[in-house]
Amino acid sequence: MNTEFLKGFMETARTKSISKASEALHISHTALSKQLRSLEQQFDVQLFVRSSHGVELTEAGEVLYESSRALLDQLSVLTKALEPYKVWQRIRIGTVPDIASQYLLPSLHKLEEHGHDVELVFRQSTTEAYKLLFDGEVDLLVAERISLHPSVWMGDLHREPLFVVMPKQHPFAAKTAVTLLELSSQPLVLYAEGCTIRAKLTDLFAAASHPMNIKTEVNFKEVILGFVDNGGGLTVLPEPFVKPLSSDRLVSVPLSHPDAQRTIAVFSTNRAKGQKIYRLLS
Repeated sequence: MNTEFLKGFMETARTKSISKASEALHISHTALSKQLRSLEQQFDVQLFVRSSHGVELTEAGEVLYESSRALLDQLSVLTKALEPYKVWQRIRIGTVPDIASQYLLPSLHKLEEHGHDVELVFRQSTTEAYKLLFDGEVDLLVAERISLHPSVWMGDLHREPLFVVMPKQHPFAAKTAVTLLELSSQPLVLYAEGCTIRAKLTDLFAAASHPMNIKTEVNFKEVILGFVDNGGGLTVLPEPFVKPLSSDRLVSVPLSHPDAQRTIAVFSTNRAKGQKIYRLLS
């Protein structure tokens, strides 16, 4: 029996809604519906009465709910008791290329010294990388921190201030910092939607009620800097991306805002595994 199906069943019973349960569990409505049908077929019973207002447990559903709660409680106790004995030699870590080059690749030797065989799984956007964790395709995720479901453990690794990058001849190049209002008057070259840096800037501009003039969207840092270097606009990138700049024609100036930063964190649905790898990466 798949215990994840039982968890989906219990969440559906708790919320009395397949939609709410699927949202809480970070799976699709269709996937959860299939799990519930699979349980009904396995036990040859009807578990829910469905209506336009949601779902209610049948008598058979009540029996399974109580039994599942006891079973999952016992499984939790067993899992916790076995936790100290886990080896976790093979670790799959999801991430995006820029964060991997900055924080993971330099630490691989440390992980290997502690007996871990590490496989890095790359995605081009942070959104796609998060999906790896939710779908169970990786053990951990190293990415920019955002708010996730309480069942996901998070540990902060680094905070990176955001910098405005521009040609040396730009009027802002002599400033000690650039404000959002000043930046709103400039054409911007940014990552495409799905990037957390882009999302952070969107939120900052919206909160300040300033327009954000996006001229070009690009998915790669090197191409973004190429556009800026050739007068295509200004960009905003985290500090490690711009210091030092590969081009001697570009300069970076801090973005003046208390929230103009991003936090890189380790995420895991397994707290013990997440904490263990976090300590080796810190």
